[in-house]
Amino acid sequence: MGKPKRFSILPPTYLAVLSLIGAGAKYGYEINQVLEHRGYRNWVDIKMSSVYKALNELEKRGLISGRKSDKGLQPAKKTYVITSRGKKELKTQVTQSLSNPLQAHTMFDLGMSAIWALTESEALNALRTYRDRLEQAMDFLWSNVEGIVNIDELSRTDPNRMVGGLPISEIDDRTNLPIVKALFERPLAVVTAQRDYLVQLIKRIETGEERFPFRQEK
Repeated sequence: MGKPKRFSILPPTYLAVLSLIGAGAKYGYEINQVLEHRGYRNWVDIKMSSVYKALNELEKRGLISGRKSDKGLQPAKKTYVITSRGKKELKTQVTQSLSNPLQAHTMFDLGMSAIWALTESEALNALRTYRDRLEQAMDFLWSNVEGIVNIDELSRTDPNRMVGGLPISEIDDRTNLPIVKALFERPLAVVTAQRDYLVQLIKRIETGEERFPFRQEK
């Protein structure tokens, strides 16, 4: 009896690019615009150069098909479409990502395991800095969620309000707004939980409720 086939998850950039090609995007530049306007870069580390690398690799794997366009474009642009194999792979990847996402280990956990290398004041300063950054992220994420919830009213009262990287006045197609809202809500929930955890941790250290083995102050 043979071994079961091992599932191979696509890198985040590859999956994002494959999904956008599957949704109808055709050019590398167009993909970068969508990534920017829909706020993808708030939850996935995607650089512009990595998009073109992903396009090349996805084409090599037969998941997308590209061809040069000669319709007066200087230089000629390469257009892409998803293949039947790509559609099947996209379905598999999305199912895996939603049902059993990989849990990334964080640098915070590694730092926490070695917190003994810091003095109490150094540790508290670092933790407070992280808390403040999380609260800034919460404000940004909540602003986008609130903007989508109230988009009809804001389109009249504040059309220049930014939502998902675009002014509300420029959002003509609202079909994907529920998806965009959900994509901002998830990191908002995660960041809020992280902030709440830090607030409690900082409090326990400040009050001496738990005695961590910090390095002695000089």
